Amino acid sequence: MKRELNALAAEFKSYLRNADEDLLACVQAAPSPDGGPNPPAASAPQRSQQAPAMKKNQQEAAQPAPAKAERPAPRAARGSRAGQLQALCAQVQDCRKCQLGLSRIKPVFGVGNPDSPVMFVGEGPGYQEDRQGEPFVGRAGQLLDKILLAMSLSREQVYIANIVKCHPMIDPSRPDLHSNDRPPLPQEYNACRPYLDQQVDIIKPRFIVALGATAARVLLNSSSSLSALRGRFHEMPSSMFADYSGVRLLATYHPAALLRNPNWKKDAWADMKLLMAELGLKPSAENKQ
Repeated sequence: MKRELNALAAEFKSYLRNADEDLLACVQAAPSPDGGPNPPAASAPQRSQQAPAMKKNQQEAAQPAPAKAERPAPRAARGSRAGQLQALCAQVQDCRKCQLGLSRIKPVFGVGNPDSPVMFVGEGPGYQEDRQGEPFVGRAGQLLDKILLAMSLSREQVYIANIVKCHPMIDPSRPDLHSNDRPPLPQEYNACRPYLDQQVDIIKPRFIVALGATAARVLLNSSSSLSALRGRFHEMPSSMFADYSGVRLLATYHPAALLRNPNWKKDAWADMKLLMAELGLKPSAENKQ
């Protein structure tokens, strides 16, 4: 009999220990009510403080349980744009809808301010972006940073993405090669379009800047040349996955094209001045005066 009582006591101690560990894991995993970082969890030795709560729970368990309400979504995924983008990014991480998902090194989802009124959209990641998982980090990205600075902006104040999230390569078997970039194919950007549309639907920008002919044609569903599309704002056509009503698109040159042909920089700056006028911005040189 004594042996059975000892075994029962040991089993009960194990139950209490496991209950404490489960409670600690839930506290660490659950988002805080204000959406911010969770406060430090209580340490395990504070079991004596938890005993009254456990006793109260046992008393409540004896009463009839109320109707079980539907479990709400986590606050971050339900209420904040950053949380919704994070959930969408997780889908992109697992995406293999086209061949780009099989040859990529890292998917490139997007970066910046999810509450920004402006979204810049390029055509696809390149060599450096494929390794860092962030859009526009190579030479073209450095030029984009300079353009934003001249507009009195930074990449932290806007949102930057591409029409495809993975690196389109001429030779997918050689991801180690530089100058292995190519424009995305229709089947590739069509497979990726729902992700971009959902990004736009979450961020709800007032303006989209399409960087390059590919991005402009895809977003406007147009076959016109970039020279015919740039220099003015366009109303975004409807989409199955996003509400583009009220969103205006401005097409301009891709920074990589400006590196190849500096003569286009004047036209690109004229395009950016159209956007600055809408946003009430002045060039940074004027702000310093």
